[in-house]
Order: sequence, then structure tokens, then C-alpha cells
Amino acid sequence: MTKRVVIDPITRIEGHLRIEVEVDENNVISKAWASSTLFRGLEIILKGRTPMDVGLLVQRICGVCTFSHYLCGTKAVEDAIGAQVPLNAQYLRSMMLDALHIHDHIVHFYLLHGLDWIDVVSALSADPAKAAQVAMKYSDTPYNVGEGDLRAVQEKVQKLVATGKLGPFANAYWGNKTYKFTPEQNLIGVAHYLEALKIQRTAAEMMAIWGGKNPHPQSIVVGGITSVRDMLSPARLQEWAQKHANVQDFVVRAYQADLKMAADAYKTEPSVLGGVNVKNFMAIDEFLISENKYLFKGGVIRNGDLSKIEPVNPDLIEEDVTHAWYNADKPQHPFDGTTIPEHTPFVKRDTVYGELPTVDGAGKYSWVKSPRYNGEPVEVGPLAAMLVNYGHGTPEVLKRLMTS
Repeated sequence: MTKRVVIDPITRIEGHLRIEVEVDENNVISKAWASSTLFRGLEIILKGRTPMDVGLLVQRICGVCTFSHYLCGTKAVEDAIGAQVPLNAQYLRSMMLDALHIHDHIVHFYLLHGLDWIDVVSALSADPAKAAQVAMKYSDTPYNVGEGDLRAVQEKVQKLVATGKLGPFANAYWGNKTYKFTPEQNLIGVAHYLEALKIQRTAAEMMAIWGGKNPHPQSIVVGGITSVRDMLSPARLQEWAQKHANVQDFVVRAYQADLKMAADAYKTEPSVLGGVNVKNFMAIDEFLISENKYLFKGGVIRNGDLSKIEPVNPDLIEEDVTHAWYNADKPQHPFDGTTIPEHTPFVKRDTVYGELPTVDGAGKYSWVKSPRYNGEPVEVGPLAAMLVNYGHGTPEVLKRLMTS
């Protein structure tokens, strides 16, 4: 007999998510549904507005990855009217995207889901001297995790516990068997979590140098940028470069080291060894580093075949709403897409928490449209960028993979 489990909301993402699963008598998941219950409707909001405001409006879809939406919205208008963007403005946009990229990865890894694998309570019982030695296993120059640093972290966290005001460490499931780190590894993780709170601010300041503010910058306009005087100032360029160096130092000596430490601890976890279900990947040209040259090249991988990287064909991209709360007869290309809300009610069912409204798994249950490439699901994002560029033989990617 199956049981229905409802988790709503999942809050460690932007936009919130509802997850429902059915589990059998062995607690094995047999069915699962991911539902976004927040209606955005930006396509509707933009109707009748001046195209000059598109970027400023669409970046409000998110409080984290704001600039990517800002830039894409502005580029959409530029493509529509054939605007040519000066090369220096393109460089500045790339630098702002770089700041966002680094900021978001740090925030995601540590501040959004770090406490799912870092047991703060366990860290209080660690031996700081031993933990400092453990850190040397994952980095030749560990980031701020000497014995004295770690002892200070323990004291800081212990003071929070003593006050009963745990702040970001409240409402967790400390001691759960899913935690794999030793007390010493947990102490390293807590130390870098606290450091990430500070370093993400530096990354946000990098964005603000060119964008005017963060998280919602305001310097990108159709046809270019407005922060020309900042771009031409050696002092501002040096300020950005110094902040970038500080953040990069944290990435290399803390973030990458903790990735290795987590991989070591969770290398036998079934969920880690399960592989990927979708074996199609897509990436685009990103991060301009010289005229018409990008750090990451675009391409499509089909069926996991890394030996053949196809060029991206935008005509093959569609949005399907079979299970989304919109009215459309068939998948639509974004150029021809419609956003016609068609909400259907939840269905009351027995769950492990009693009778609750649940999604109609056979019908519509989410506000998220399902992107398709040539009719198939495709993964995008960091893994896709790495795989596509590995297939391309991009030197920067091959060098990083060989030294990781």
C-alpha cells in the first residue's frame, strides 16, 4: 500500500516549491511530483509597457539570480530592434554576470543547502587541532581553519546555543543519520559557512560597482550601459579586480576544498551514485573574454554522447504546458508562446499527515512550463556547461578537470 507525503513549501530555492511523493511499504518512492505554486505572470505584466523597462521588470522574478534575467530581458529587446552593443559594454556585462555567477554558487552551496550536510551540533564536539589537520587533506592552504580559527568558531556557535537564539541554525535535524561528516569535518564546514556569509557580500559589492546596487542592478539599458565613467576609471576597475581576487581565493581554498571533502564523505551514498536520468545537455556561449570569444562555448549533447557536440538550434526550443496551469493545445516556441492561466483545484487525499489537498498528478499541478529541445527534456546549468565544454575540448575546462 502506498502512502502520500507532502512537503510544502521547500524554501531553500527562489520561488518555493511543493514536492509530493508516493512511497511503498518499504519507503521506496514510486511516484513524485514537483509543483511550483507561485504564479509569476511576467509575460502578462509586460504587456503595454515600454520595451525600455523590460530588463528592469523581469529581473524582479528572483531575488538571487536577478542580473541574468535583467540581461536576457534587455538582450531580447536589442535582438528585436537590431541594436548593436559596444564591445566595452559587452565586457562590463560579462563582468557583472561573472560576479553573479560566483555569488550564486557560494550562496547555494553554503547558505541555501549547506546545513543539510553540515551538522552544527556535531561540530561543537570536534577537536579543533585535529580539524585543522583534516583540512590540510583537502587544500594545501586551507581558508581560515587553523586551530585558533576553529576554536573561535566553536565558541561563537556555543554562545548562540547558550542564548537559545540559534538564528540560521534553528529548526534543523541535527544528529540525523543522513549526516556523514565527522565532528572535525562539520567544524570545518561551519567555519566556512560563516565565512561565506561575509564573502558573498563581497561578491555582491562586485555587482554593485557596475550595476549601482545589488541584488537588482540598474545600469544595463537597451544598446549598452549607463556606468561608462565607472568603466573608464582605473580605480573602479582595480576595486573590482581586488574584490574578485578575494572571492576567488575563498572559492579555491574553501569552496573547492569542501566540495572534495563532501565528495569523500558521500561517495557511497545511493543518491550520489544513481547517475542522471536526463542525458541531454545544453549550454550557450557565455562570459565574453575577448571579441567574439567566450570562456564557455555553447552546444547540445544528446543521449550522453560527449563525442558529438551539436550547435544549439533555437528553433527546436519549445515550452510544454501539459501539466502546467496554462491553456495551450500543444508545445509552443517561446516566440509564439502564450500565457493563459488555467488553474485547476487540488484533490483531497489521505496523506501521512492526515487528509490534505494534493496535486492532480494526471492533470495540471504547477505554474512552471516544461522546456523541451526537439521534443525532449534537456538539462542546462553548471553540469551542462562543463560537459559541453569538455566535449568541445575547451582548454580552461580540461585543465580544471585534470587538476581537481
